[in-house]
Amino acid sequence: MAQNAQEKIVSPKGTAVYPWLNRPDTKFSADGDFKVTLKVSADEAAPFIKKLDDIISNYHEEKSKADPKIARYSVSPPYEEETDDQGNLTGNYLFKFKQKAVIHTKDGRTIDMKVALFDASRTPTNVNVGGGSKIKIAATVFPYAMNTTKSVGLALRPSAVQILSLVSGKSNVVSMFDDEDGFKTEEALTSVNGYNKSEELDTAADF
Repeated sequence: MAQNAQEKIVSPKGTAVYPWLNRPDTKFSADGDFKVTLKVSADEAAPFIKKLDDIISNYHEEKSKADPKIARYSVSPPYEEETDDQGNLTGNYLFKFKQKAVIHTKDGRTIDMKVALFDASRTPTNVNVGGGSKIKIAATVFPYAMNTTKSVGLALRPSAVQILSLVSGKSNVVSMFDDEDGFKTEEALTSVNGYNKSEELDTAADF
């Protein structure tokens, strides 16, 4: 791969961890970042890891030819093995994807970035993707050599996500409850004090 090449890849199927795909996370920057960690079983992850490792290795070799000191740089892959609360390996790998929500170009332009969402049949959607959803990620690989940390690595910048199994995003408070039998909002809309509430809503919408 050429030194400045940007290769497009598609991840294996995995589980979304702390996804920010519908709106950017602005905790660390005003513009924010679209990001998600993808949890993948070791067996499923192996071919993907080899592909990423090959890209890093080739880039490291090419950069070292141009600047010999880079040969001594450490390798910082965009993945890690998952551990549980006791520090034991779980048999899964975690892959980190992140894309700036806004790009400011050198010529003064501002480009708004989005992560396109698609359902399992590749139809565009705008559903709220919550943690636990099963997804695949299309991303662009950006190799880098960082002088400050003396490391080479890859940035995985997501451009699109295919949602294979959806877990809708919920607030932390709502997620504390379990679904129960009983009152449902739609039932209240169909009958309130003996008349059809949905008809009233339809009528009000005409004004």
